[in-house]
Amino acid sequence: MNKLIAQDLVPDLPFEIFSEAVDEVQRNVMAPRELAVCSALAIISLACQGLYDVKSPLGNVCPLSLAIMAISGSGDGKSPTLRAFAASVFKYQETLLAEREIDLIKYKTSHGIWFEILKAYRADLRKRVKRGESAEEVAGLIRKHHEIEPRPPLNLLFLNDDVTVQALFQTMNGGLSSAGWISSEASGILKGGALQHFDKINSVWSGDGVRVGRVSSESYQVPDARLTLCLMIQPNVFESFNQAKGDNARGTGFTSRFLFCRPRSTQGTRIADGSEQGWDACERFGTRAVALLKDYVERCRLGESARQVIRLSERANDVWIKTRNEIEREMTQEGRYGWAPDHASKLAENMIRLAALFHVFEGREGDISEMTMRGAVELGYWFSRQFDKIFSPDTILANDANELHAWLRAHYEKTGDRRIERNYVRRYCANRLRDSGRLDELYEKLASDGLIRLVHEGKKGVVILN
Repeated sequence: MNKLIAQDLVPDLPFEIFSEAVDEVQRNVMAPRELAVCSALAIISLACQGLYDVKSPLGNVCPLSLAIMAISGSGDGKSPTLRAFAASVFKYQETLLAEREIDLIKYKTSHGIWFEILKAYRADLRKRVKRGESAEEVAGLIRKHHEIEPRPPLNLLFLNDDVTVQALFQTMNGGLSSAGWISSEASGILKGGALQHFDKINSVWSGDGVRVGRVSSESYQVPDARLTLCLMIQPNVFESFNQAKGDNARGTGFTSRFLFCRPRSTQGTRIADGSEQGWDACERFGTRAVALLKDYVERCRLGESARQVIRLSERANDVWIKTRNEIEREMTQEGRYGWAPDHASKLAENMIRLAALFHVFEGREGDISEMTMRGAVELGYWFSRQFDKIFSPDTILANDANELHAWLRAHYEKTGDRRIERNYVRRYCANRLRDSGRLDELYEKLASDGLIRLVHEGKKGVVILN
């Protein structure tokens, strides 16, 4: 599939902690650089989104949450790449969960004692009522006792993998309202239908919170939710998801919120030189991520939920406004984004989110600088080109035509016959290309490129490979 994916290198960015870690992972794991970039961005988003928002020049306040989808084949290094960036965060999560288990035991003990005292008060109340005595004193004790009821420890789960949308939001209700749904093997999430309720995910991405209505139990609301999504999936799973739910995902605006990439595989080029691998940059990256997460968790424990709002400097403001207007002008029917106004409508906001994330994670002071904003714009446009390669009708047609041509060439190399009946092609080519209408489009494309000829032999349609 590599020859079907045109190469578009990730831009070099002026962000030290981020870039050095990405370089190190690419050097050590030898997976596609795009996977390293997506993994790093997911952890940065998770670390920053609970503490900060960003105010755009138009006056609206945006979350720093990112939604990322990386489409990459089996064996490309998705898991080791994500693990390299997330190791410290995973370890911190385990520490928090272990601490909560201890706190939960203490809570159950203290609540048991509290409940026994309540039972005694209630028994006393019943006796007084039966005897016709005044119960005001014991009623007052009961009211005061309810005020000191021990509360369960905060649910400190912020990393989720194999969950459903419902379970995810239920965990956030009464726990940390900032979380990540991050998986290097997200095929089960898309295949199994865990990724439902596009509207709720859209709402959280936009910073509007989410309300979950239930019939069998009490409904609840997570008004201040922040959610980072990073789903790494195999190409065939993505194609199946896109065929089954792609129209709905695009129509609801779900797809437009994502930063997509589909990297070329590095398999066959990952030649080790035997030198010892160093992980200093990743340790520095992980230390910074954990420091931000610790700050967020401690604020939640203290009941502090307000986030700091970051603003753009005057020059960064000018860069963003100019970029935003350029994107807007290209959303006309004849423009670059005429085929994808849904994607374009979210692109400028994703750029300002990226700028704010780099600003916070790199430890920059004050307002977002022009340099940071320009770097975020460049990366945003790169993600936009990736979106184009995955979803553009022209690109999809070209890729499918290349795939069909490769299948025709393989058939010729096996049989030595350049002549293939169209009925045979329809029965044995890649399953997703077998629709007769789609094959006609692909034949027309290949014929116009001079790669095949279409002839009729009696009633039979025949493809002749040039």
